Amino acid sequence: MTLSGTRSLAAAAACALFLSACASSSGQAPVQVQSEPVSPEIVAAAEQSIEQGNYADAKLLLERVLLAEPGNLRARLAMAETQLAFGQLDAASEAFETLSKVPEATARAQQGRGLTLLLKGQERPALFLLEQAVDKDPGLWRAWNAIGTLHDRAGEWDAAAMAYDRALEIRPDSAMLYNNRGFSHLLRRDHQAAIADFDAALQLEPDMEAARENMRLAFAWAGQYDRALVGVSQKDIGRAFNNIGFVALLRGDLPAAESYLLRSMEIDPKFNRTANKNLEYLKSLKAINGSKVNVSEMEGNG
Repeated sequence: MTLSGTRSLAAAAACALFLSACASSSGQAPVQVQSEPVSPEIVAAAEQSIEQGNYADAKLLLERVLLAEPGNLRARLAMAETQLAFGQLDAASEAFETLSKVPEATARAQQGRGLTLLLKGQERPALFLLEQAVDKDPGLWRAWNAIGTLHDRAGEWDAAAMAYDRALEIRPDSAMLYNNRGFSHLLRRDHQAAIADFDAALQLEPDMEAARENMRLAFAWAGQYDRALVGVSQKDIGRAFNNIGFVALLRGDLPAAESYLLRSMEIDPKFNRTANKNLEYLKSLKAINGSKVNVSEMEGNG
């Protein structure tokens, strides 16, 4: 993690964001609504696969349904979700835009298109569509989650907190949402609230590495460096030392920053370049503060 890492971390925390969507055919035919699908159990199975992140399985099921029933609204919405999950953003955007013209699907389609625009980096139109979606259907937790992320990026903390709270009211069992709200707390330097949310995420999903890594960052921001290292595996220790050193640097704890960055370089050579950039910045801070730096020692580890 270099000094530009804070925004990339936020983007990373934001990328944990979306239970989204996958691949399929090219053009989008006009929607012909069928109120009752002929194969509701297949569509339900596909929707469950999407919920579980099994997008390839969902795609196969949906292709079967749409081959027989091209106007199946639920299946078309689900297929657009799979396109989004597989990163086929143009196809997903086209599908959601077409589906947004169907009153029964408008809110979900606006949510999907808003998420697509967010992933394309078009933040202002994304926020506009996502807010329209929750106005029509306040139960769209993914839209609330994305709205929280967009407000985080703008530094609008109160609006971000409200959005994450709304998402968690709808999905209180979501480890991802607790992780994202925790990262929002971390961005505003509310370390104790961040730790509580990361702990809640890990209670729900003990193997969630993003929440575990974020918990370490939160402990480091609180100055609890030893706790930040609890449970770190040997293969990850170099990265952990670098990240703790980076956080200590941002906190202004220059002795701790130097110690952890040097330890990162000693234990894992792949962090030499990253840690050395942070050490170069540390040297400039020490120079500004009038401290003497052992330049030869630090440059020798570059």
